[in-house]
Amino acid sequence: SVSEFPIWLCFLLYSYYLSTVGDMSVLEGGSVTVPCHYNPQYISHVKYWCQGRMREFCTSLARTDDPDSAPNGKGMVTIADDPTQHVFTVSMRDLTEEDSGWYWCGVELGGMWVSDSTASLHISVIQGKGDIYI
Repeated sequence: SVSEFPIWLCFLLYSYYLSTVGDMSVLEGGSVTVPCHYNPQYISHVKYWCQGRMREFCTSLARTDDPDSAPNGKGMVTIADDPTQHVFTVSMRDLTEEDSGWYWCGVELGGMWVSDSTASLHISVIQGKGDIYI
């Protein structure tokens, strides 16, 4: 007989849940908006957006605890958290080909022995002008 899937394992998998969209392409000079969905238990945690092939060494571009990253900020990258919908949204504008690469949505869990909850996607910026296309 097949043994039951342990309920604690279901909770463990669910408790580390963070997801985002698939890989994206955007024309040079355009903008992109990325939603990052998180578990309700992360409402009070700091959310962030970083760039790099490996999460452990990625460069932070925006954080919910950084006023410069706020949606009304003048930066190229902004981040906005909507706790009622359990989603934070990252916007990047005026993209260039050099901005192509791996990006990470992250939620700080704040423990030395606990990895942050993260989800990655690849953004390709292609020569030209305009906004995101499918």
